[in-house]
Amino acid sequence: MQWQQLRLAPSGNDVRVLLEGIVVTVPARDGAELRFDAEVRVLEGQGAGDSRRRLARLAWRDPPIEPRVGERWRLVARLVRADPIANFAGPDLARAAFRDRVHFNAQVLPAALDCRLALADDSIDGLRAWIARRIAAGVADPDAAGLITALAVGLTSGMSVDQWRVFNATGTTHLVAISGLHVTLFALLAFVAARILWRWLPTSRRLAREPFALLSGLAAAGGYALLAGLSVPTQRTWIMLATFATARLCARHVSVARTWSLALIAVLTVDVFAPLAAGFWLSFTAVGVILLIETSSLRTSPHNSPRPWRALILQLAVMLALAPLTFAVFGSVSLIGLVVNLVAIPVISFVFVPLVLAGALAAWWWPVADRLLFGAAATLYEYLWPAMVWAADRDLALWRAEPSPWWYALVLPAAVLLIRRWPVSLRLTAAAGALPLVFAPSRLPDAGEFQVSVLDAGMGSATLVTTHDLVLLFDTGDTWNTRGARTAQVVNPALDALGRRSVDLLILPALNPDRAMGAAALATERGVQRIVVGGGWPGTSLPVTACSDAHFRRDGVDFETFIAGRGRYCVLRVTSAAGSALLAGDLDIAAERELLARLAPHALDGDVVVMSRQAGAPGSSREWIESFGAGLAIATGGSAGSNTRTRTIDRWQAAGARVLDTRREGGVEIAFGTHGIAVRPPARAAKYPFAWRRFE
Repeated sequence: MQWQQLRLAPSGNDVRVLLEGIVVTVPARDGAELRFDAEVRVLEGQGAGDSRRRLARLAWRDPPIEPRVGERWRLVARLVRADPIANFAGPDLARAAFRDRVHFNAQVLPAALDCRLALADDSIDGLRAWIARRIAAGVADPDAAGLITALAVGLTSGMSVDQWRVFNATGTTHLVAISGLHVTLFALLAFVAARILWRWLPTSRRLAREPFALLSGLAAAGGYALLAGLSVPTQRTWIMLATFATARLCARHVSVARTWSLALIAVLTVDVFAPLAAGFWLSFTAVGVILLIETSSLRTSPHNSPRPWRALILQLAVMLALAPLTFAVFGSVSLIGLVVNLVAIPVISFVFVPLVLAGALAAWWWPVADRLLFGAAATLYEYLWPAMVWAADRDLALWRAEPSPWWYALVLPAAVLLIRRWPVSLRLTAAAGALPLVFAPSRLPDAGEFQVSVLDAGMGSATLVTTHDLVLLFDTGDTWNTRGARTAQVVNPALDALGRRSVDLLILPALNPDRAMGAAALATERGVQRIVVGGGWPGTSLPVTACSDAHFRRDGVDFETFIAGRGRYCVLRVTSAAGSALLAGDLDIAAERELLARLAPHALDGDVVVMSRQAGAPGSSREWIESFGAGLAIATGGSAGSNTRTRTIDRWQAAGARVLDTRREGGVEIAFGTHGIAVRPPARAAKYPFAWRRFE
């Protein structure tokens, strides 16, 4: 309730506020933007009447002076929606803001009032940021520096999209974040070191060795957890270690089940919103399965079994138990992860992480030596990374699926059955839980039908056109300075929801650097069989052809491409017995008139039209609109609520078209089937209005 009272949703299109407050997170760079959270008071503008502090999630493009955590700033900002992108698949950014107790999002504007009021005081976050800068300065390879920073101080913003792809495909994402295994290992090393040093310390006369070593290990684990940003896995691990240490010091026996339960209760007490993070469920479930197998009669191999065999059985049990959760959270599960983890866990945990931690400690106490240790970690990364990429690129490395809700009710008892110590023949019956995924019906339309999915890509545009056996992507969703990021944020989740990994045909309405980066990322990470570009793409090694007036037929659906604007622009028209859709791309008014004059009457007719130029003033001339008589027009991208956009939408509505705006209503899906044209409710309307989606 308090969060709702303090929340600020923009009351208009260009709502500006004057803020003053302290940067509370380490700023992370995203392209040309710097993103960070700040605890602020609103001095002027909407919400200025309330002097209570709010948590703002800010983005600042090309700041003249980069803010640092702990500094006090005065900033002029424009309020933006907390959930700027809404599609049927993909991350829920509004939920993340609610989980982090963010009251509003804003874009910092260049203004004379922007200034730093005070430098930062010493803090643990300041130390984390300083170590991250030392790593960036000492490691030449940015990918290696990103991974080392993630393992040293828990800041993952420097990791590349391809790194996340590889870790996800190999099932080693849990090793990237500072996991419970790393914290426990660090505590164990500190425990052993404390036992050795106890003999030479003055405290040896007043404090017994074992209590001293236990408290030292616990303190070291707590320090590492703080250095990692106190994430849910580190909280859980430290609390479990603290419970174990307290029980030992009090000479009491506490069962592992009670330790696990106390850690769960403590995490929920500290952060009641923790269950909104996927790491909460994955972390506690994995540890619960490990404890269940290792400390009870459910152990599937005797104590005297070879250690590699026991590790394999344990890893298999954790993988099977986490499979339903992994499908629910990520829409996929790594099949090769069982083998990769057997090698990656000992190498990363016992070699790579100690080097990184030693470097972090050296950066703090003895900066002269940190580059040597970070350099050794970077060299090890260079040797190991090609093998990880090779494993991730295997065809069967990752199993993607979007199970129906009823599947989880079936498979959860099956997962429990698999780890029980019952006859093998009985436990193997649980494998039937995978059959609905193996023989899942296709999510693609039937022959002769097609579906148009207009994705909400922020200020850009991206549209998926699918038939029974074809996936076509029109534009990548990228706009100025997104640098291909929309592919991972918008396009990849939509492909996963369809159960498809690659794109058969990518059409770029025109070429610019951001679209080129998006197309290259899509071809590298997912695969693209063919690319058609308005104006061509000279000098590329990708399978590119220049757009031309062409026609082809696939699965009973006709596809036509047209060139316009003296060959600079590409337009797509898709037709079936149910109707047609026209994707106008980047056409300006001159190109629209040229195309209308060149083609036969009604050659471009479309029941559904995706407006050109992101519904901006350069496109959608009156002649263009009147030539269609479209029943549905879709506005994508551009500046939401701008005057020129509003006038463009008014022109389409005046011509009798129903208009859907992805900036306001989210992604739109239209099915062209045997029963005509069916428009699914837009993404924002289709989603259940949880607390974080309610607007004032």
